[in-house]
Amino acid sequence: MTRLIKNISVLLLLLCVSLAVRAQRGGQAAFRQRNEARVMRPNVAKRFDQIKKNYIARQLNLTPEQSARFWPMYDAYQAELDEILILRRQNNTNVQPGGEDQFDRELTYQQRITAAQKKYYHEFCNVLPPDKAAQVFKSERDFKFELLRRLKEGHGPE
Repeated sequence: MTRLIKNISVLLLLLCVSLAVRAQRGGQAAFRQRNEARVMRPNVAKRFDQIKKNYIARQLNLTPEQSARFWPMYDAYQAELDEILILRRQNNTNVQPGGEDQFDRELTYQQRITAAQKKYYHEFCNVLPPDKAAQVFKSERDFKFELLRRLKEGHGPE
């Protein structure tokens, strides 16, 4: 657990430092850094995803056979969620007058997320016992809450 906390702390520290550096630079240097950050983000996202996967793996205590069958399914689940979340973010960045259509689309995205979770819960049950399949979603929530808690407390690397 402490290694996970250290990894999360390092990741958060790197993000904070990059934001502080970006805020202090101006003009062309800021433009160059924004373009460099676009190239570097996939590496940060991959590292973050690996930390999250390690957390979930510890929570689920998978056997090697379960692990070999579970992670490809989980990756497919994450890809489907990412697709929905991108559309959701795009919907929320363009605030529209009236907002009724935007609200309806938001509800549709929430329904799509719930449908994906139901679909993959049943697929996870083909590989894991039902209690472990349900634990996948709880572990994701717990990971997010732990991350938010650490951000609020302002923890750096330990």
